[in-house]
Amino acid sequence: MNKTVLIALLMSITLSSCTSNEDSQEVNIGVNVHDLMPDKLLKSIVGFDEDEPNPPHDYYQLFTYDSQGKLIKTYKDYGYIYPIYTNLSYMGNIVVVENKSNDGSLVVSKNIIYTLNSNGKVIEKYIPVSNGGNVYDVRKYFYEYNSDGKLSKITLKYPNITPGTPNYPSLGFLEKVDIFIYEGANLKKIVSQYLHNYNENNSIRTEITFLDYDNAKNPFKRLGLLDTYFYRSLSENNYREIKTEVYDENNVKWGENGGKWKFSYDQNNNMILKF
Repeated sequence: MNKTVLIALLMSITLSSCTSNEDSQEVNIGVNVHDLMPDKLLKSIVGFDEDEPNPPHDYYQLFTYDSQGKLIKTYKDYGYIYPIYTNLSYMGNIVVVENKSNDGSLVVSKNIIYTLNSNGKVIEKYIPVSNGGNVYDVRKYFYEYNSDGKLSKITLKYPNITPGTPNYPSLGFLEKVDIFIYEGANLKKIVSQYLHNYNENNSIRTEITFLDYDNAKNPFKRLGLLDTYFYRSLSENNYREIKTEVYDENNVKWGENGGKWKFSYDQNNNMILKF
């Protein structure tokens, strides 16, 4: 196995989705009235996004909800309101997550379309081409759940790429499967494999392990449609350490990285998100 390919596996951990026959019926978006509803988060508490400047400038991320408690908008406050924000629109069993701008001179391209089942769980995540992008970059993630209703598997597919597509000879190293493993009410591990190796060579894989959970209530459960908080939204409590390991075809670990967080808590044992 070429180590360049393994690096790609380490660097592109997938967030994926499960085929559905659901039509545009009215659905429960999966909001639990007991879930916390954070309105403001100091970004450095949980860490900055990969696409942010380096070194990043700290800011508050603000969240707006509708009358049913569904997230409908998030934006950044640097001491001034950043002109690009994320808007969430709910239409039956479809949710569109779209970056927008209050400044017409800024180009905004990100657009994600989620399909939900009748229980409000995501079954498909579709990332289309926008603003002149490459049609071969279209991605679909298919989500599956176990008998307890927990996310168990995500499969990433590139529907516009087929074997023999010019300039895309390595489709097998683009499409992936993520398996989600839990310990009690918390996510313990995600095992990622290339789709063409799945059930053939289980040695070639990436493992993400979530460690050192606190016993505080999870404030990120309503934020799962935002990629940044997706992993965190899957558990009852809050992980404070993450470890990523890559294994080759001989089951030899050759790559590892990770991170740790030190959270603070108030007198009610709730995570402090703002100061």
